[in-house]
Amino acid sequence: MSFVIIQQAYKTILKIFNLVYSDLIENDYHSKIWREGTKIILKKSDKSNYLISKIYRIITLLNCLDKVAEKIIAVQLSYTAEINDKLLNFDQMKGRKQRSAINAVLNLVHDAQMMKSWENTLICLLLDVKEVFDHVALKQLIKILIKLKISVNLINWVKCFLQNWVINLAFDDERQKSKKISTEISQDSFISLILFLIYIRYLFSKIRAKFENLQSFSYIDDVTLYLERRNIDKNVKILENAAKIAFTWAENNAVQFNDLKSELIHFERHKMTLNQMIILLNNMIIKSKTCV
Repeated sequence: MSFVIIQQAYKTILKIFNLVYSDLIENDYHSKIWREGTKIILKKSDKSNYLISKIYRIITLLNCLDKVAEKIIAVQLSYTAEINDKLLNFDQMKGRKQRSAINAVLNLVHDAQMMKSWENTLICLLLDVKEVFDHVALKQLIKILIKLKISVNLINWVKCFLQNWVINLAFDDERQKSKKISTEISQDSFISLILFLIYIRYLFSKIRAKFENLQSFSYIDDVTLYLERRNIDKNVKILENAAKIAFTWAENNAVQFNDLKSELIHFERHKMTLNQMIILLNNMIIKSKTCV
């Protein structure tokens, strides 16, 4: 059913739509019919070798009535995040009003410019969460929602929403039989962003509890940690220890960082050769750069 049909139906039976959705959410239920989707594997155009998995991308087609329910919950959580600073950290971007990629970049640029006026060095560690939506453990997410004192109805709805999904796989006009999956947050889901932001919110609390002067922000799966001081070597050491906390937290919460996308970058007032590096817990070495 397309959104056009739903919009026309809503105009005709507005009260019924409102009643159905409010009752389903209040009774902690997300319809089984709505927990069905089709994953379509698409080839990226103009590629020479289609034997490499990265040449393909997957999109998920979801029920439009499901998307309406997700949107209602996503808006509710996003609104709660704006009036309750305990739900998300201030610097967690995306999935929230006035928290776009532009805001994330402006935040870092502003601090880099301030650093120059104080003749300090800003050193920045960039981390990337690997396969972001595939690494959300349901039990851990529920524990976090309970800790944040989210309403019982909403917690039970999320628990129902994330369980017992049925997925079809389609590729080259062929379709596989339906397959049940236990837990998944689809990248194409309205609610996926806000749930993931909630899932990683305590990562930043852990780091800041140890290093008060360390700044951080995230844009979905991109995590940025940075310091503004004159002592470059000390800055690098602090960031290395902060990275250890981040990787330990990730291991305990079924999250993985993509080492190959980790970057260490300096914002320096004067041009100079920098040879600092950070050694991650898995002995991966991240060398400093002047640009990324």
